[in-house]
Amino acid sequence: MIRVLLFLVLLVQHGLAQNKEVSITIDDVPNTSLYRLQNFNSVLLDRIGKMNIPVAIFINEKNIYANEFNAKNLNGLTAWLKSELVTAGNHSYSHLNYADTTLEFFQRDILRGEILTTQILNQRPRYFRFPFNSLGEDSLSHVSIKKFLNDNQYINTPFTVESEDWVFNNLYEAALKNNETAKASHIGQQYLEHTLALFQYFENLSVELYGRNIKHIYLCHDNRLNADYLPELVQRLQAKGYAFISLDKALEDNIYLSNEYYTGRYGFSWLYRWEKDEAKRKALMRKEPVNATLQGK
Repeated sequence: MIRVLLFLVLLVQHGLAQNKEVSITIDDVPNTSLYRLQNFNSVLLDRIGKMNIPVAIFINEKNIYANEFNAKNLNGLTAWLKSELVTAGNHSYSHLNYADTTLEFFQRDILRGEILTTQILNQRPRYFRFPFNSLGEDSLSHVSIKKFLNDNQYINTPFTVESEDWVFNNLYEAALKNNETAKASHIGQQYLEHTLALFQYFENLSVELYGRNIKHIYLCHDNRLNADYLPELVQRLQAKGYAFISLDKALEDNIYLSNEYYTGRYGFSWLYRWEKDEAKRKALMRKEPVNATLQGK
C-alpha cells in the first residue's frame, strides 16, 4: 500500500514537472531610443528569431514619432509585426496611467494606439494591456473600461509573473554608460536569479492554490537588458522544464476566466487579483522573493 501511495505521489510530481508552460509578453514596443543605438535594428527581435519562440508585444505608437513622424521607427515596428513569431497588442498610444486620467481621454488614447498597427497588419490588434497594469482607481473605473474593451473586441491581457526588469534595466544602462562592465554583468545576473526565483514562487503558488501548474504569462519590456539576457533566461527556464507558448495558447487556460476581486490602481500579478480574501492576498504578496539589487535601487 505504501509503495502504491509513493508511486502515485511520484506520478503526480512528474506530471506537474512536465506541464510547465509560459507565454513571453513584451511591453513598450518599439523602444525607438534603443533602436537608434542599434542602427534601427532590434537586437531583441533578432534574438527572439534565433530562439524561435512565440512572443506577444504591446505597442505604444507614440514611440514612432520623434517630434514628427519617423519612417525608420515605423520600419522597426513593421519588422516586429511581420515576424511570424509575434502577436500584436495595443498598449495605448501614449502609455498613460488610466488611474490618472479620465475614462473618455483614455478611451481615445486606446483607439489612437491601434492606427499604425492596423495599417501594417491589415487588421486590428485583438489584445490590449494597460500601462502600469492599472485598470483604474476603483471598481467603477474597472467596470467602465472593461466594457469599453469588450465593446471594441479587445481582450484585456493579464500576467502572472513580472520581475521589475525595467528597474534592473535602468541600473544596467547606467553601469554600461559609466563603462562599469563588471557591475553591469552583476546586475544582469541578478535579474536572471530574481526572475527565476519569482517563477519558482508563482509556480509553487499556482500548485498550492489550484493544484496544478497553470499556463503562465511573463511580462517584460523591450530594453537592452532583455536584448542581452532574455536568451539566457529562456535557456534556464527550459532547463527547469518550461515550454514556450503563444499568448493565444496561454489564455486557453480556464484560470484566466477567474473572477478578479482586486479593484484598486496597482499593477500586480493576476494570481493576487483572483484572491478574494484581502488579508490573504496581502500575505501572499509579502511572501514574494525580494532581491538585494532592487532593495538598494
